[in-house]
Amino acid sequence: MQTFLKIFGVIVVLFIGVGLVLDNEVHVTREIKIQASAEDIHRYVGDLNRWPEWTPWTTLDPTIKTTLGDAASGVGASQSWNGESGSGTLKFTASSPQTGIVYDLTFEGDPAVYVAGMTYKEDGSSTIVTWYMKGEMGPIIIGNYFAQLMDTLVGDSFQLGLDKLKEQVEKEQM
Repeated sequence: MQTFLKIFGVIVVLFIGVGLVLDNEVHVTREIKIQASAEDIHRYVGDLNRWPEWTPWTTLDPTIKTTLGDAASGVGASQSWNGESGSGTLKFTASSPQTGIVYDLTFEGDPAVYVAGMTYKEDGSSTIVTWYMKGEMGPIIIGNYFAQLMDTLVGDSFQLGLDKLKEQVEKEQM
């Protein structure tokens, strides 16, 4: 029994020690090139009424119910959602047809406020759209481990959404 307790103690100390060394910074970024102007893309990105046409969330969790705030576009536009995968809110803090959007993102049960958004960079007749999310994940140790997984967990969703956005925008261009 003492051997088991010693091994268990070493594992716990190792788990805590590694967790303290890991970074708690979340930084997820995905990008795609779309054959359209930034203004054409912004019609989909800058208006929360159009998000169901391209965002991946209802594909990944069909139980999600989204509620729009008082404004659906521009600074102050907001929405909340609730589904089996969780709930949260987002609120636009910047919105520009030339440069993109920035929004504050919160998740139920997580006191952190993540900064996320989409930037546009015109490249000839195309636009490079970058979707990003950054912030600090808590609580310490457990959050540090989860922060290491966020690029994979959220990044795949971002890529799915960007692929759908490209399809929608380019289809409209034809």
